[in-house]
Amino acid sequence: MSLSGSALVPDHPPSEPSPLARPLPQSLAELGVPEIFLANLVLKHCFYLDVFHLADLVARLKLPTTILSQLLDYLKKEKYLEVRGSDPLKPTANPFSLANRYALLDGGKRRAAQLLEYDAYVGPAPVSLEDYWQQVTRQSIQLTSVTPARLAQIFQGLVVSPAMLELLGPAAVSGKPLFLYGPPGNGKTTLALRLGQVWEDVVLVPYAIYVEGNVIRLFDEITHQPATDDSPDQLADRRWVRCRRPTVIVGGELTLGMLDLAFNPTLKYYEAPVQLKANNGMFIVDDFGRQQVSPQELLNRWIIPLENHQDFLCLHTGQKFAIPFDQFLVFATNLDPRTLVDDAFLRRIRSKVKVDHVTRTQFVEIFRLVCRSYNVEFEAAAVEYLLTTYYDGGQRPMDACHPRDLLEQIIDYSRFHGLTPTLSRENLDRACRIYFVY
Repeated sequence: MSLSGSALVPDHPPSEPSPLARPLPQSLAELGVPEIFLANLVLKHCFYLDVFHLADLVARLKLPTTILSQLLDYLKKEKYLEVRGSDPLKPTANPFSLANRYALLDGGKRRAAQLLEYDAYVGPAPVSLEDYWQQVTRQSIQLTSVTPARLAQIFQGLVVSPAMLELLGPAAVSGKPLFLYGPPGNGKTTLALRLGQVWEDVVLVPYAIYVEGNVIRLFDEITHQPATDDSPDQLADRRWVRCRRPTVIVGGELTLGMLDLAFNPTLKYYEAPVQLKANNGMFIVDDFGRQQVSPQELLNRWIIPLENHQDFLCLHTGQKFAIPFDQFLVFATNLDPRTLVDDAFLRRIRSKVKVDHVTRTQFVEIFRLVCRSYNVEFEAAAVEYLLTTYYDGGQRPMDACHPRDLLEQIIDYSRFHGLTPTLSRENLDRACRIYFVY
């Protein structure tokens, strides 16, 4: 280091902070959430705990002891709870303040019951909308990288041509919308789901977001997969969960209502819509064109988010607010794209990749992999018989799903009769008779 006047100047400029750097909050002000809201949330937790220690609240609200101690002091002054001292039956070496037990007074129980009627959310403390915007921007899907080696790695075990990988790789790098189209049964959904595994980094997902006095529950144990790469940082803000980049898939059940906040009239708080849960990850619309809402309505809903990278949600009070829209959006359909959307919207979908019928060589290789997966001996002569008898001469196209489906027919027949499944001509003939429509 060198001195310049009275200022101490480092020899090297500080490095950029990690996108995952969210240090442990040191004060109520750093949380970005109103203090009275947090105090009420603590009171609701206390209602369900009966007699408890400070550590119990730390585990439930994901807040540091210093901040929770301040909130408990406020509740004590309001005559909502009392300190009962340490448990004489459980000696502890903890500091006295941590060994203390707490319990709600009658006034605290009444106040907590009133709060629960207005808002029954009892979970980790939420983060502010401003903090959420900042975090999503820092870990944007647009900032990720994809290499040919990584792409080849995630598609191991599938029969995918190098030409297909050359199309999917740049699409994943761009983070812009991708249209997968082509005849059914050739792996569009499988390709999309595998593509969702291409990112190896970790993102932060909050348990919940605070917006204008309301809670939106965001972290979803089904959608978000907590990272297990290392032990959690005890000096980090625990209101955020370290997760793999999420992959959300919806199909024919998708409605416009699923893209809006879901207000629970009983619990009085919101569940995040599917596109909010998909932020910083992948959102797959499978079987596009078969939803309960028309394709044009659905795509019109996303014109502004695709252009501006932000979406707008509405509270039940009518108040609107903006949320980030940061995801790799993939549409998969077996319908003709031009019958679904117009050229103006196709222009907004950066990449269009056709997933066509497989070649003869690919068909045989898929059959080989499926046999290995099901522990059935592969017979090249039997597969050649199948192709000659049921496919050659333009009888039917070769779809990627046929080897698996035909082999499963053979396995089902063999289990019913107590036989060992074999890839014989007789078994293939029987499977084709029941599988194909003539």
